[in-house]
Amino acid sequence: MQSSDHPTTWRFHTRSVPPSERNAAWANAMRRLRLPFVSDPEGPPVDGRMIIQTSTMGLQFARIESGRQVIDGRELEQGAGLWLLLLLEGQARFSADDLLVNVDNEMIVYGATRHDSRLEVSENNAILFVRIPAVALGGRLIAPTHYKAGAFGGESGVGRMLISMLRILADEIGDISPPDLSPVELALIEMLSSKLLGIAGKRSLGGAKGARAAHLHRIQQTLETLLWDPDLTIGKAADEVGVSPRYLQRLFAADGRSFSGYLKKRRLDRCHADLISPLHAQESISEVAFRWGFSSSAHFSRSFRDHFGASPREHRRSGLANQVKDEMEVNKLWGEYQEFSKDRL
Repeated sequence: MQSSDHPTTWRFHTRSVPPSERNAAWANAMRRLRLPFVSDPEGPPVDGRMIIQTSTMGLQFARIESGRQVIDGRELEQGAGLWLLLLLEGQARFSADDLLVNVDNEMIVYGATRHDSRLEVSENNAILFVRIPAVALGGRLIAPTHYKAGAFGGESGVGRMLISMLRILADEIGDISPPDLSPVELALIEMLSSKLLGIAGKRSLGGAKGARAAHLHRIQQTLETLLWDPDLTIGKAADEVGVSPRYLQRLFAADGRSFSGYLKKRRLDRCHADLISPLHAQESISEVAFRWGFSSSAHFSRSFRDHFGASPREHRRSGLANQVKDEMEVNKLWGEYQEFSKDRL
């Protein structure tokens, strides 16, 4: 188990531990992805490797290569959000609720975290697994109950572009610098949310209601690029997207929100993520707040506590502590193996 040159990248190969410990080490590595891996401690030693890279917004990208294995159940520690999976090599079978899919390499399987599902992969397989936290998605997706599990193909349009991008990404994981990964994560979120919005719209929305939801989604995409502006008003936002302030206000009201409330929540969400990100560990709390459009440290602190129930400082301290604890647990077997190796010398 080792880190790469990028502090947000982690690599592991079972051949780095003795055969008798490989199954336990692989199960431990899968826990790093917060996946409900079904292990067989007495089975043949697993021959697998993975590369995991985390983006600035907290997206987790993982290329996993292994023999036959099963991922089954739910993992409540994943946190709220969405996941998606692309089969790179081999064969796989996915099931959840009333969905049963023989996965091929021209489709994307997706679902909401914390829901039961089962993935069975064949020998000599490779998959790309991506976990997107809710904070990165914001309020851009409608009807979240429709995203428990599903699959879509890449024959044309957004699906095809998304699969092509993910295939290239799968080859580059671990070698992409955090700044270069930022535009990739933004493009991924926009394409995926656009695709899922279309799926949900076809299932549950139609006519004027569906058109308004799609329009709001496009406006929210634009607003994500404007969060940094402390002087952003509904008037400026309306000018940016080419509608009247009154119409924009009505769109948010129809969705049960207000423009100002949405803007404040998205800024707080971004600060919440950055405060515990290793990439921003050297920045002050004020620097994080100012980057996302807050012009007053005191106002930010009050708003943060009101929304999350803890101060920014408390959140940062507990978040970093949890990361250290998680790192220690995941690397426990590696430390034991190093001691084992010393004893044999």
